[in-house]
Amino acid sequence: MTTTDGFQIENLMMIDDSDIDQMIYHRIVTRSGMVRNLIQFMDAVEALEYLSDAANPKPDLILLDINMPRMDGFEFLEAATDRFAQDLCPIVVMLTTSLNPKDEERAKSFSIVHDFLNKPLTKQQLQKLGQMLSAAQAKTA
Repeated sequence: MTTTDGFQIENLMMIDDSDIDQMIYHRIVTRSGMVRNLIQFMDAVEALEYLSDAANPKPDLILLDINMPRMDGFEFLEAATDRFAQDLCPIVVMLTTSLNPKDEERAKSFSIVHDFLNKPLTKQQLQKLGQMLSAAQAKTA
């Protein structure tokens, strides 16, 4: 399922503290033509503040790094699910360099986390996520 203008993902939020990763993500997302709006944060606290403002577009998909200063990905998930319950967004995907199976297990303990991917993000992964989002949206329609 795509929107009428061809986008599969209306609002994609990326939370990652790496300048290089953010630049790569921007390039992949732009070249894919699958995303209408890319919302990027290098700080999870700022992302929470953004989500707290009802005037801001709500993300359809959040790609979340685990290892970040100030607030890591798990702390973000705990704060966001406490604050927004299940209304955060349809799909959260952990995108990380962590190879620790305990991180993957912990991520999947959050009902809003739908996948655990290793960096770097690829166009194929983005396409898979677009299909996952379309399937989730079809179930709720």
